[in-house]
Amino acid sequence: MRRPVFSPAPLVLLAVLGAGAALAQETPSTPSPQRPCAADVARLCPQAQPGRAGVRACLQQNADQLSAECKAHVDQVRQKFQAAREACQPDVARLCADVKPGGRRIAACLREHGSELSEACQSALPQKNGS
Repeated sequence: MRRPVFSPAPLVLLAVLGAGAALAQETPSTPSPQRPCAADVARLCPQAQPGRAGVRACLQQNADQLSAECKAHVDQVRQKFQAAREACQPDVARLCADVKPGGRRIAACLREHGSELSEACQSALPQKNGS
């Protein structure tokens, strides 16, 4: 039996980028605590294609040039999502075994089964805010 791969990469980048395209349009003089990568996006990715994918690709290409604050934020988010990956792996195997990984399909499957997720998975997943 093939074990499904649950990659947190799309979720990590969504959390890092926040509003995605809106970040690319912001040019704050100092990064806010909520958006430690906003200045990096403005500095390194002014020509990035609109949307999260373009900004994500740009940040990945310029990973060695990210500010210390952005790098620290990326590392922190990566750690949180590694914990979520581990906490949710049994739920992925149980509820989403037939879902092909990639294209955010696993994340969508987990959202569809939100009420069926284990307590560990629910508490490890990022909470949607009102924005």
